[in-house]
Amino acid sequence: MRVSALGCLLFSLVSLGCGTRSSVAEEPSVFRRPALAEVSQELQLRGVHLARIGQLPSALQTLQEAVRIAPFSAVARYNLACMYAKNGQPEEGLSSLKLAVEMGFRDTSIISKDPDLNSLRELPEFAEIASEAAKPYEPPTSPKSQFADGIAWVGPENTVWEEVTNLLRTGFDWKQPEKPRSVILEHGEVGKRLRKWFTEGTAAGNFGDLYDNCDRDHSNLKYSQFPQLHRIEYRPEIIADVPHGLQNRLLHGGVVIGNSSTSLVNSPIWRSNPRMAYTMPTSMTAITRQYFHNHLYVYPEHHDHDPGRTGSEAEGNGDVYPANTPYLLISQGSSYTDQPFLDALACTLAAFRPAVKKRLAEAGLIAPTLQQIFRTSYKLVKKPEDYFTGIAHPSVFEGSQIDLLKMVEAAHTMTDETIPPVARIRVEQQDRGIVGRDYFEVMDRELLFDTPCAVARIGRSLKYRRRMIVTARDSIDLNQTPLKFRWVVLRGDESLISIKPLDDEGSRADITVSWHPRRKIQPNSPMESNRVDIGVFAYNGAVWSAPSFISWVFLDNEDREYDDQGRLLSVAYHGGTDKSHYVDPLIQTPKTWKDDYHYAVDGRLIGWTRTRGTGADQKIEKFTADGGLVIEEDAEGRALAAQTVQYVAQAEEKSLPKLVQQLGDEVIRFAYADSNDKIGKVISREKVDAAKNEKVSSTTKP
Repeated sequence: MRVSALGCLLFSLVSLGCGTRSSVAEEPSVFRRPALAEVSQELQLRGVHLARIGQLPSALQTLQEAVRIAPFSAVARYNLACMYAKNGQPEEGLSSLKLAVEMGFRDTSIISKDPDLNSLRELPEFAEIASEAAKPYEPPTSPKSQFADGIAWVGPENTVWEEVTNLLRTGFDWKQPEKPRSVILEHGEVGKRLRKWFTEGTAAGNFGDLYDNCDRDHSNLKYSQFPQLHRIEYRPEIIADVPHGLQNRLLHGGVVIGNSSTSLVNSPIWRSNPRMAYTMPTSMTAITRQYFHNHLYVYPEHHDHDPGRTGSEAEGNGDVYPANTPYLLISQGSSYTDQPFLDALACTLAAFRPAVKKRLAEAGLIAPTLQQIFRTSYKLVKKPEDYFTGIAHPSVFEGSQIDLLKMVEAAHTMTDETIPPVARIRVEQQDRGIVGRDYFEVMDRELLFDTPCAVARIGRSLKYRRRMIVTARDSIDLNQTPLKFRWVVLRGDESLISIKPLDDEGSRADITVSWHPRRKIQPNSPMESNRVDIGVFAYNGAVWSAPSFISWVFLDNEDREYDDQGRLLSVAYHGGTDKSHYVDPLIQTPKTWKDDYHYAVDGRLIGWTRTRGTGADQKIEKFTADGGLVIEEDAEGRALAAQTVQYVAQAEEKSLPKLVQQLGDEVIRFAYADSNDKIGKVISREKVDAAKNEKVSSTTKP
């Protein structure tokens, strides 16, 4: 079977407005397909899991439901074919496989080797289907629609769904008007220069550029000031199924700037649109593709970047973004604070020289170049070296610090030789924590996302130092100039971060990040953060690139104590049954307890003691170094037997889920060499019925 990993969220897509209707039509609107596909993918993952644990009938029912919800999905049809085959229903399996191939599933290496299809492979019909799968498949392309009075209408007539990316693509018929309109109205000195350059033929203007408003005209760019700019409008009959908020559904056929002055409020998972993107794997995929398809959107931070540490939505919690990326621009404040950003982007797009803009657009590098211009021109960047500090690359920017004149001049003076490169990064090696031993969560959740220009990790592991090797050898320069690289700490304590380049060009680096407590984002700033940012910049001999980011976010609801050797002594977790500092509930399931760690004379970990509650309600549990709950001890207090433990999210009425500890299905027994042996040796493992052993899950303090 084949499904795309979506990651684990505390809330299903249904609760985020991506639910299904009571009955799904055979041909749902193309604009509903991305949302339906996400729900279907979640069901497919569930079905695969059920199959792996031997629950084949339930797995089949789940896959049938996945296809019912997304009958247009070739991957869902393929997975259903596999499940029919595993359930001994060959006719149904062949029928579903044939449909999958007809709909575009053409991965012949999977079809020929997938063991789930073994029961079908000897049937004559299978060979016919495999032969059809070997033929080239042309996915549907976006029909191109014409413009009407400067409006780029989007509707079923010019939109297709792309299963590989789960995005919608639109197409437009770009025909240069015989008599170009004025490039810009008003705008003072910037307007004078743009009109002069456009008249001379040295500025491209805004033909080919689109403006996409995603807040139902709440905070519109003053597009009348840009007569050549086309604005996107959605047909009335499909408006309910297109983005209202985060634009993570569409790739438009042109250069796009857009915005949405909205956020999710009065909800347990309140957040701005960028934080929504950073905590949802499917959205990260979408905004990354937008970045490399000439799209750049602006969103206000609303309550995600305000001084304070209150724990409440409206009163400020510092910078609560779990990552930094170049894929968006985020404005300080709420509604309408995105306006100066949109205006600056529209002016800058108009200022590029025609040949340079054409080359950038064809290479899909408009957005990275806009980011480089925006950040090098930011008023707080007063000298060249400031570009390699956090001053130039905060999570959120102030509209008052935009230098519009400097931006348009930078765009207009750009030549083929001074087009910035793009730093692309990839993790080659990394330390990985083990769930239930190094940190406690419902599953492996240290990896937040990996994308070409942003990598993000959650600092869950209790280890003091974390190491990773990152390469930038996939970086891009349109002139194929040999590149050099610079790796810098943009946010964090430099004494707790080590960056060692591994070659003369700096194309690879060995990075170690130690645990970070909360700190100011800049020495004199009222804003605090729990995040570390490392910037990666590429240099082609003429100009530096926009940054790529490696981010580590540490959790503000943990109190950790380490010794001078970096060994963890204790950690207290908050937010489960007590109040805590704010941590995004989509990156951590809250819990309340304290763990105290114990070590042998030689420094090896013996285990830890977990304390919950106080007074008469206090409970103490002992754990082995591998995370097993001690259920039997010898006279010296050493573990003779321990039961495995798993952690699950338990829903609670009118509140966020909490992390709950449950017994597993294995008991491990230990023996010791002598009285000095504190670690012991595993001598047996036996399966047990966890449900019947709940009574040994804790001991009460005397």
